[in-house]
Amino acid sequence: MEQNQNTNRDYSLEYNRSSKKYDFIVNLFQAGRDNAHRTKALKIAGLKKGDTVLDLCCGSGLSLKAIQSIIGSGGKIIAVDANDKMLALAKKRAEKNNWNNIQFIQSDIEKLELKGKIDFAFFALCWYDKKQNTAWTNKVSQLMDKKNGTLCFLDYKLPENGLRFIITPLIWILVKWLGEAYGLEDLKWNPKEEIGALLKDPKYVEYYFGCLFTISGKPKLSAAIN
Repeated sequence: MEQNQNTNRDYSLEYNRSSKKYDFIVNLFQAGRDNAHRTKALKIAGLKKGDTVLDLCCGSGLSLKAIQSIIGSGGKIIAVDANDKMLALAKKRAEKNNWNNIQFIQSDIEKLELKGKIDFAFFALCWYDKKQNTAWTNKVSQLMDKKNGTLCFLDYKLPENGLRFIITPLIWILVKWLGEAYGLEDLKWNPKEEIGALLKDPKYVEYYFGCLFTISGKPKLSAAIN
């Protein structure tokens, strides 16, 4: 979603005020099916057992269960977030579930350095700004297995069907309540074109009444930042 083109904006800080209620509101909007929706996105994108997954902007760790259910104990998750409060919640979630195959890193994506290559990168609910996220995608692409690496994006959009008039005011309330890093106008976008331009042969699927989408594919290296 193309927001204010301000690459100096620190989106991670905007979750300081919403960290304690984030999980509740995300699940409220999705009628308690957030984990199912994340799992569906990962399966559509072709995540496999034993893969090494980079969970970008991992937040409170809502994607961890879905990823674990597919990669199993033989796989690995590298969970990255720049916000210390959200990352602490993700660590508690992992400890509670005895997930021992997760490495947590507090870092801006632009500064992220890893040992070894990843198989799969997951951007869940963190497409904020076209220029910023294109830079993130380019950075992550450099950390991937060049032959088999896959990028997967899951995010919100306004539906194109009759539900738009019902969903729009509901989303407005939830966005305001959550204090999200985007506004309602930012959901009026075309992710198939905006994100699809960064991927080779992108696979695009909408679900949850057209309010959620997933798009995945192999990265186009050094995608234009404009």
